[in-house]
Amino acid sequence: YVTIALIAINCLVFLYEVTRPGDGMQQFIWKYGYVPAEFVHGSDAVRKELRAANNAPPTRYRDQRTGRTFIVPPPQRPVEEAIAYPAWINIFTCMFLHGGWMHLLGNMLFLWIFGNNIEDKLGPVLFVVFYLGTGVAGNLAHTWWDPALVPLVGASGAISGVMGAYIVLFPRVRILAVIPWYFYWFTVRLPAWVFLGVYYLIQNLSSAFRPSQGSVAYWAHLGGFAAGAAMIFLLPHRKHPPRTRPVPPRSDHEADFEF
Repeated sequence: YVTIALIAINCLVFLYEVTRPGDGMQQFIWKYGYVPAEFVHGSDAVRKELRAANNAPPTRYRDQRTGRTFIVPPPQRPVEEAIAYPAWINIFTCMFLHGGWMHLLGNMLFLWIFGNNIEDKLGPVLFVVFYLGTGVAGNLAHTWWDPALVPLVGASGAISGVMGAYIVLFPRVRILAVIPWYFYWFTVRLPAWVFLGVYYLIQNLSSAFRPSQGSVAYWAHLGGFAAGAAMIFLLPHRKHPPRTRPVPPRSDHEADFEF
């Protein structure tokens, strides 16, 4: 139930976010997103830097194809919204915001697949603690690597923590993966340790040290993943009552869908 509730909350918050008129979405993200620079340098420094950026002179841009010159004013960031709440609050609220439809759908898909097993092991209360704790750990890892003046949004750190716990508890459970190859798509069933290991330890770790990371917070993924793998050892697991009747063995095909 907690996994379903988290998915519902994330979806409802995102729908509210994208339906705000005018610049409402930008203001909402700056107000409830997590700005690492505020956590490191404080609200006064963030206010000063944002006002200086808003008052910067316009940039001249020359189109090489047409030869025309354009004057582009600096983007105006909502200063008061950015410092409306302290960083120690926004480090939690940012987990329920997303930057776009693909960001939301990708995160919720992975939470739906892996979250219920971890919730089943920990119980609903400890699962909430685990989810928020790994999300904060991922945000702090991103802060350590890049304390930028850009709001961080998304549940990726917390969901990475769920995956880190999953690879520890269910390393041999097979996951159905869809792999694109040019114009063709094919499926393969991989053990969880291969699927999650390749996706996080290779894709994210190799991308985290690149000079330009784009808009993806790779260190939030890595920090959440490591925190999840560690926290699952520290938190007590819920003991299930013994089965009252024998259960027929499952086929290999059925075992693939234990998530």
